[in-house]
Amino acid sequence: MKKAILAGISLKNNTGEFEEQMRETASLCHAAGLEVIDTITQQSRSLDPDTAFRSGKLQELAVLCKETDPDLIVFHNGLRIQMQQRIHEACGVNVIDRTSLILDIFASRARSKQAKLQVELARLQYDLPRVLHSQADESGHERGGSAYNRGAGEMRSALVERRYASRIAALKKELASIDRQIMADERRRTKTMMRRAALVGYTNAGKSSLLNALMDRSESSGKSVMEEDMLFATLDTSVRRIRRNGRSMLIYDTVGFVSDLPHTLIDAFHSTLNSARQADLLIHVIDVSDESWPLKAEITEQTLAEIGAGDIPVLRVYNKTDLCRERPDVSGCAVSCRTKEGIDDLLQEISRRLYPAEETVLCRIPYDKISMTDAYRSVLAVEMLQADEESMIIRITGPKRYCDAFRMYRLENDHYDTDSMGQTEQEGTEEADGLQ
Repeated sequence: MKKAILAGISLKNNTGEFEEQMRETASLCHAAGLEVIDTITQQSRSLDPDTAFRSGKLQELAVLCKETDPDLIVFHNGLRIQMQQRIHEACGVNVIDRTSLILDIFASRARSKQAKLQVELARLQYDLPRVLHSQADESGHERGGSAYNRGAGEMRSALVERRYASRIAALKKELASIDRQIMADERRRTKTMMRRAALVGYTNAGKSSLLNALMDRSESSGKSVMEEDMLFATLDTSVRRIRRNGRSMLIYDTVGFVSDLPHTLIDAFHSTLNSARQADLLIHVIDVSDESWPLKAEITEQTLAEIGAGDIPVLRVYNKTDLCRERPDVSGCAVSCRTKEGIDDLLQEISRRLYPAEETVLCRIPYDKISMTDAYRSVLAVEMLQADEESMIIRITGPKRYCDAFRMYRLENDHYDTDSMGQTEQEGTEEADGLQ
C-alpha cells in the first residue's frame, strides 16, 4: 500500500466542519488504496497563489516528507497545476488534490463500459483547463510570441486543446449512443406502468445493502447487488423489480454523494444520475450511526437540488440502527440492513407512497378482454372470484387511476356477495374433487 501525507487548509472558522472534511478525505485515501501516515493543516483566509501553503508551513511539509518518505501528498483543497508543481519541487514528492483522488477512485471502481467512458470524460474535462493554463504559463516564460508570430507555448496549447477536444467529442458521442439504448430500456419499463423509487444518499450510507434487504423481504427474483464497506463501492446504476402486496415497483441503486462533489463528475455522470431525476420517490438513505449524519444529509439534499431532483418526494431512511447505542429519535423509517429490523415496515411505506390512493372494485370481464388484466398485474392486485361460460368476475385492488381502466366492466359491489362467491367457488371445487 502506498503511503500518503494528507494536507489541508481551513478557509473557514468552522473547525469542526473542516475536521470532518479532512476525515472524509482520509477515507477517500483509504478507498484509493493509500495509507495516510501523517496529516498537516493550516488555518488561512486563502490559499497562497503559488504554493497553497504559506512559506513556513511549506517548509514544515518538506521536512515531514524527508522524515517519513511518502509516495504522495494529497491535498484536501483544489490545487492549480502550478501549485502542484511548486509543492513537488519543494518537497520532492508527487502532489494531487481531492478531485484528482476521487477521479482515481472512480477509475478503479468503474466496471461497465458506460462508467469507464464517463470517468475518462470527467478526467479529460478536469485536466484540460489545467494543462492549457500550464502551457500558457510556459509560453510566457520561454520564447514567447509577438503580434506577428505565435510562440512555441501557444502552438503547443492549441495542439493540446485540439487533441483533448477531439477525444471529449468522441466520448460524448459514444455515451450518447449508450444513453439512447438506456432510454429505450426505460421506455419499455415505462410501459409496465410500474412506479419507480431511487436510493440516494451519501457514499457508504448502505444503499446497496438496503436494496438487497428489500429484495430479501419481498417477492423478488433478481440477483443481489454488490455491497462493500467502502466509499464509492457503487458506480453503475442497478435496478431491481420488487413486488409487495400484489404490486410491483422498480428500485434503483445510485452512485453516492460526497461534499463538494466535483462538477466534472456531475456533468460526466448525468445519465447515471437520471435514475434519481426520473424517480417517483427518492429514498434518502442515512447512516444514523455516523455522528455527522445531519451534515451529510444536508449535503445530499443540496446535491439532489443541483442535479434537478429537488422537487421529487423524499422518504428518509435511517440505516445502521444496530450500530447505535440508543434507538435514534428521528422522523422517518429506522432500519438495520444487517438484522433486517424495520425492513418490512419500510417496504409497506414505500408501497404506500408509490401507490397511495387505492380502491377495490369488482369487474365482470369477457374472456376476449381478459388479456388486459395481464398488462396491469404489475400495479394492481387481481383476484379471480367466479367464472361462467362467457366471462369472469374478478376483484382488483390498486390506485384509482389504474382501476379506472376497467370502469366499463365494473359491477356494483352491493349487488354481489363476494363472500358467497368465494364459498360457492370452494364448494364447487370440493364437489369436483369428490367425483374423481
